[in-house]
Amino acid sequence: MKTCFYCGRELAPGQRCTCRSGSAGFGDSASSASGTSTGASSASGTGSSAASDSRSSYSSSSGSNGNSSYSGSTSQESSSAKAKEKKEKKTKQVWNQDSSRAGSRFTFAAFITKVRSMFPSFSKLFSPVMKYIWHPVTTIENRSQVVPIGKVLIVNSLFATLTSLMVIFTSFSDSPFLGMLISLMFGKTDLFTAHPVKAFFIMSLLLWVCVLLLTLCFTWTSRIVNRKMTFLRALDTVSISSIYMCFADALIFLSVLLGTRGAFTLIFVAIVIMGICHFVSIRRDLALSDNATFNMLVVSYLLFYALAQFAAIILIRISALF
Repeated sequence: MKTCFYCGRELAPGQRCTCRSGSAGFGDSASSASGTSTGASSASGTGSSAASDSRSSYSSSSGSNGNSSYSGSTSQESSSAKAKEKKEKKTKQVWNQDSSRAGSRFTFAAFITKVRSMFPSFSKLFSPVMKYIWHPVTTIENRSQVVPIGKVLIVNSLFATLTSLMVIFTSFSDSPFLGMLISLMFGKTDLFTAHPVKAFFIMSLLLWVCVLLLTLCFTWTSRIVNRKMTFLRALDTVSISSIYMCFADALIFLSVLLGTRGAFTLIFVAIVIMGICHFVSIRRDLALSDNATFNMLVVSYLLFYALAQFAAIILIRISALF
């Protein structure tokens, strides 16, 4: 009986064993399975590559959209910057036109600038004094804490000299207000016209006495508001008002030269300015409130008036003996 050489199975005559064909079929199925798995893996690979391609294309599209939006924003910023530059150029042109028009007109500031450029030594000499006109409050508040004794003596001496000269000069102009004051203070109306030199020294001495008396009043009344004002600081405060009194004297001189008989009444304007100077200076030096400064000045002026009246009575009695 015939058997298979490979598997040993009995075979009929002319029959072939199918063991090798089954293994071959199994191998074919395995190969087909492996081919299927390979195809699946290749398909998954192609799918993943397609997904990655789609992601890269989406990222590239989103990046291109971002770049386009960024470029659009930058273009908007550049256009706004150009618009701002155009506006600035227009405003500069308008300012230049206005300044050229203003330069052709006459202004007091331009006149002062020209005077300073033409007379530099004159402007340097009077620049400390002119600060009391252009920036009065700032100059009074920012003055040195160390009192310059020489400056104080010069200013008050200048005030006494100019005021005495002004009184003697205006006495010759028959000013009714000045004649009334002279008759009230000295009892004679021809005192200055008859003895001008003697009257000059008497007036200068009286004005210095008034300065020192007002300084003492400020020193005494500062104790009322629980402050201690030194005599030199009070004298410096009075000297500031003396500067403005000198300005008033100069205006009175000019007014009398122009033919005004009642020019002596300008002294009231100087007295008002003097009170403002005292207010600003004392409030700054003593660090007081507005109400405390006002009350201190009122008490100081009332005390000065009482002492001045008492001194005037004594002087009238002494002059009557001679």
